[in-house]
Amino acid sequence: MKSTTRRSVLGVMGIACGGALASLLPVAAQAQSQPPKRIYIVQSYEKGHVCGEPQAEGILGALAAAGWKVGSNLTVKSYYMDTYRTNAAPEAMVREGQKALAEIAEFKPDIVFVLDDAAARQVMVPLIGRTDLSIVFSGMNGQPEMYNELKKFMDSRARPGGNVTGVYEKLYAAQSLKVMAQAVPGLRGKKAVMITDQSPTGNGLTKQFDLELKDMTDVQWEVRRVKDWGEYMALIDTLNKDDSVKAIYPVALTLPVEGGGRYAAAQIYDWTIQNSKKPEMAINYFFARMGLFGGAVVNFGTMGTLVGQKGAKILAGTKAGDLPIEDAPDYAIVFNLKRATDLGIEIPPRVLAAANAIYKDNLLPLQGRALLYDPQTKSF
Repeated sequence: MKSTTRRSVLGVMGIACGGALASLLPVAAQAQSQPPKRIYIVQSYEKGHVCGEPQAEGILGALAAAGWKVGSNLTVKSYYMDTYRTNAAPEAMVREGQKALAEIAEFKPDIVFVLDDAAARQVMVPLIGRTDLSIVFSGMNGQPEMYNELKKFMDSRARPGGNVTGVYEKLYAAQSLKVMAQAVPGLRGKKAVMITDQSPTGNGLTKQFDLELKDMTDVQWEVRRVKDWGEYMALIDTLNKDDSVKAIYPVALTLPVEGGGRYAAAQIYDWTIQNSKKPEMAINYFFARMGLFGGAVVNFGTMGTLVGQKGAKILAGTKAGDLPIEDAPDYAIVFNLKRATDLGIEIPPRVLAAANAIYKDNLLPLQGRALLYDPQTKSF
């Protein structure tokens, strides 16, 4: 069983600024003679989201390790599109993208970092081909090739060639199913059901499952898509009654509610844990901290660190198009023992020994509180 690998961030890098001596000076030593570099971070999420903030934290940490310090030689501006709660309708996403693009035009950043698919579609795509700025994406679930069809930005993942590079959010779905098959009695040879919504991220996740699980033989699987909260509740009830289903992977993260309004992850998972009888795979370590069963989860922190390392290279003079588009570098194995106990599942000791984190309680119910990233509950 694979456990998470830790990636080291880049050391302090020099910038060529004319003359052999200047090219040898570290970034910090040149800060006084050059205006601060500018970066703009646009997230599909709301401020404080448990998927967005670890990525942003990783970006800024990697830049700082390379000598780019906020308030010294680096200026940062952020924008939160809030497309999972407030601005989930297509027209609202377009409007938020236009607002971000207007800020970018005024701010004139050297690099625009786009986090998640709504930001990629509404902000990255319009900026493709610009010669005055670079774009680095993070947490993209849609295939880079799909975005390339909308507007060409890469010749290949290994060498994009334009003004865009980034990190694709590989799910490690096959690894997660293998972990679950060892943790959940009776899953091997039976079925796991992946549940997605119809948002841009839901579209990307659906395709990712098809790609990552096409060779999976240990566990049967299928993807079920839901368009609203009513369909989601009905599906959970159906799956509870299906003895062939031994696990679910609920990644429907934004669902309209009858009568208006919308449920996001906090409300969806709160209800799911109260009503589902199947162990849940979690896409994010924090979702296991909230109360989902667990599995092999995306490590959003190290994904952000890799993105920040690319940004540091660009600020040091490398062209974005010369940097490869890479997969998220690793995953973490996590379990929530309270959820396992509530479901009557005893996880084998050898499986627990391989875990990166084991939670003995949960944070639910959230009772209406926002689902926010807690810096005290770190990624790995």
